[in-house]
Amino acid sequence: MAKKEIKEGLFGAAKKFSDAFFDGLKTNSTNIALKKAKQKGFPPKIQKQMDKVNKESEDLLKQLTDWQAKNK
Repeated sequence: MAKKEIKEGLFGAAKKFSDAFFDGLKTNSTNIALKKAKQKGFPPKIQKQMDKVNKESEDLLKQLTDWQAKNK
């Protein structure tokens, strides 16, 4: 019996799927936390800072993704 070749593409696809899934969970959790903070009446200055940190995080991830795509 011949051994079947394991295609690395399958593992790469599974990794991409799991990464996207957990990134989605993280984003959803972050959005829920920001929404609840606003509902609980956090001071506007804190809300603004939380929104700023979230936006900067998203921008950084986008830049890293773009850089990674260019350097493959």
